Amino acid sequence: MARKFRVVINNKEYIVEVEEIGGSPIVQSVQPVVEKPQQVERPQQVPVQAAKPEPVKAESPKEQVAPKTGGVEVKAPMSGLIVKVHVSEGQQVKRGQKLLVLEAMKMENDIISEHEGTVLKVLVKEGDNVETQQTLLIIG
Repeated sequence: MARKFRVVINNKEYIVEVEEIGGSPIVQSVQPVVEKPQQVERPQQVPVQAAKPEPVKAESPKEQVAPKTGGVEVKAPMSGLIVKVHVSEGQQVKRGQKLLVLEAMKMENDIISEHEGTVLKVLVKEGDNVETQQTLLIIG
């Protein structure tokens, strides 16, 4: 049983008749089709007014103020595994101090403090799996 197919190669259209013999298709005939010119409509030009940009408040993606405790939430920048926790509750931390180590994609990433203060709450422990933007600890 012969079947006909429309095939387009390099913007040229062909009608191909194929007959199946023993499970492998064999081309019987190829007939080129006259190429039809394509018409492209040009879009109308519409005057555009420039919008005034509104000021955007920039926040650190890793740390946000915790509304209940008055401290700063240190959040996971990516999902991964907590390998090491370097701080404990009640410990004083300085800006730039290593808080914990997060393993993601077989790489260890140091989570560094961006604030000075006291660790109010540690919400993770070694071996925990964390998700992106999950709160890891709170600094007050």
